[in-house]
Amino acid sequence: MKKNIVFIVCITYTLTTLAFFFQSKIKQDTIYFITGFHKDIFGSDKSGFFNLANVLKEHGYKTKVTGSYRIRDLKNAKYIVVFDNHPKKLRRIKKLPKNKLILFVWEPPCTMTCNHDKKYLRYFSKVFTFRDDLIDNKKYFKFHYPRAQNVIAREIPFDNKKFCSLIVSNKTSTHPSEIYFERKKAISFFEEYAPQDFDLYGWGWNKAEFKSYLGTSINKIDTLKNYKFSICYENSKDIKGYITEKIFDGFQAGTVPIYLGADNINDYIPANCFIDKRDFKTYNELYIHLKTMSKEEYLMYLENIKDFLNSDESKVFKGEHLIDTFKKALNLK
Repeated sequence: MKKNIVFIVCITYTLTTLAFFFQSKIKQDTIYFITGFHKDIFGSDKSGFFNLANVLKEHGYKTKVTGSYRIRDLKNAKYIVVFDNHPKKLRRIKKLPKNKLILFVWEPPCTMTCNHDKKYLRYFSKVFTFRDDLIDNKKYFKFHYPRAQNVIAREIPFDNKKFCSLIVSNKTSTHPSEIYFERKKAISFFEEYAPQDFDLYGWGWNKAEFKSYLGTSINKIDTLKNYKFSICYENSKDIKGYITEKIFDGFQAGTVPIYLGADNINDYIPANCFIDKRDFKTYNELYIHLKTMSKEEYLMYLENIKDFLNSDESKVFKGEHLIDTFKKALNLK
């Protein structure tokens, strides 16, 4: 019996040693991206996502978008980049080598709570997040949404613009940081007191419940450009550094955003580029402010926006900076 046990132990050790030997001989030349609902970020010609795949190719690495968390499917991985931490996949993530796992956090707490829970984040060697309060440049690193674009060339004249719009999907959450409900407060105010000055677009709404609803928007920028103001509320509030595409879509369309979200927004974007909802106790106060704004003051906002988009301060919100962030994450120079 003892001889059999010794034999089994020896065989197991030998097979394990051989497995590690052959694994070490496999060329680790691929960077895998587990992107979840972001899907295929690169496209068939690999030019998508700011040409990241081709940039990595120049450094000698292949890229592959995968939905697999199985070690045998990732055996040639140099790194495994995960977009958002899905709790249902955590059991499989635990089995992957931590030194190869890098997490990019795109979603806020009200959408994906586990993205911000350190007991989940411990399985990653590096975490890139928008949250300023977590950044230590050891495990937690800063990244910005890459959505800053120049204002469209053919702006709609001031006198030809409608007043205010909101383009967003109808969502709900019980998380204390959510501000989906605040969007609905804005909609309710305009529909009751200024229906002629407000239009609603997006998925999940219906005309029977929301009188201002005009359907979905095929092209967000093309729709926004027809309005003087756009309501640009983040999904979560009071999260330092959480600044997404919403305010930048307004900038690009040549509309003045009404913003609510990151409590340190002025650390990144000058206050003279947007209307800060926090400056108004009620929607009636906000509405009066907007309605009484002169054409000259309005156009000055647009000039300030253009100045910001052309400044060094806006570069962290552009694709080139995101590429630099990925190169940093993957230890590339």
